[in-house]
Amino acid sequence: MDRRTRSSYAGESTGLAAFLAGEWHHKLERHGARAAADAGRLGLAPLTIEVEGERWTLSVDGQALGPHAAAPVDARVRLDQEAFDDLVSNRKTAMGLLMHRRVQGEGPALALFNQWDPVLRSVLDGWHVYEPGSIALRARDGTALDLQQAFTLDDERDALAHFFAEAGFLLLKNVFTQAELAQFDEEFAAAVAAAEQGDGESWWARTGSGEDYACRVLNFARRSPTLQRLMQDERLLSIGRILGDGHVPGDSFGEHFGDLSAEALVKKVDSVQGLACLPWHKDCERGGHTLYCCGITIGICLTPADAAHGGLDVYAGSHRANVASMQARAGLDLPQVSLQAGRGDITVHLSCLQHRSTHPTTAERRVIYTGFTLPDKAPHGARDRRRLEQERGVIGELAGAAERQG
Repeated sequence: MDRRTRSSYAGESTGLAAFLAGEWHHKLERHGARAAADAGRLGLAPLTIEVEGERWTLSVDGQALGPHAAAPVDARVRLDQEAFDDLVSNRKTAMGLLMHRRVQGEGPALALFNQWDPVLRSVLDGWHVYEPGSIALRARDGTALDLQQAFTLDDERDALAHFFAEAGFLLLKNVFTQAELAQFDEEFAAAVAAAEQGDGESWWARTGSGEDYACRVLNFARRSPTLQRLMQDERLLSIGRILGDGHVPGDSFGEHFGDLSAEALVKKVDSVQGLACLPWHKDCERGGHTLYCCGITIGICLTPADAAHGGLDVYAGSHRANVASMQARAGLDLPQVSLQAGRGDITVHLSCLQHRSTHPTTAERRVIYTGFTLPDKAPHGARDRRRLEQERGVIGELAGAAERQG
């Protein structure tokens, strides 16, 4: 599951003209026909991207993409050079740039820019857009995979590895003792109580009665000695070894910090605003798939995950394809599974898996998300980490502002 094809440390900047004549031209020769079919399957209209006064029009011409020098169209977006470098290197996706308001354009053009992103990855990295019917989920004997299986850490590693690689998720039962869960409860409650709006380390939601509450506390790992200790425990380290790719405890949420990262998530029953629940997405959707994936995210369940408390839904096998967000919203032909977990269980999913969280109906849900990362090729700079943490911290504020305006 090591999907990395690029280096996160390449700091070169390439102007649009040089990019089109160089990397884009050569990658089109290799992947252009398939990517044109991808764009056609998504039904994408032409889009003009302007970078520092230079223009590039994305379009489908028969069975090919281009020509890139086609006349500009009305649907256009504007990027500065840094944003363009981030886009083509996959440090940020179109969604990541849009989320942080680094793109200029009108509403329809911004949406179209986001829709073209998976086709850019199809060309530049050979990560082709999902084609319905192209993924089968098979058990080791070739029969259909039973997606309702739950496992324990005592199960055979080959069985865990096959299911995980095939489906992209696992449910591990009864991992923690009651004493460990009580320690988590105490640290979780303290972290939520200490959060303040605008602190850059928490996301906030609002209930129907007007109560604002911290729905996500970022950097929970720094506040939890229990998590720091248990992520070095053989029980949890063994989860990182299931796939045999060398995963170690670290940031699994789309950036690569190189050390342990965690979030404490609260979902109240009557939440009506904020990011307590996330719609269908991949953890690498803001950027970094070709730089960091696949990470392994684990959810430590302090309450059950079910219809009453709210849960975790996944599209089994979706980690094996470049699924466009518009495809996920429309509904995939892949099996949709709702994980049913108890207190003390762990949910596990790959960062490329399409998943969503659902609202509770009768009881509050509390879960700690942490995980494992592929071993880094070089240490990440402190400045880079600070910037990534700041970007992650304001996501909740940006989403809240968008809800209020919309």
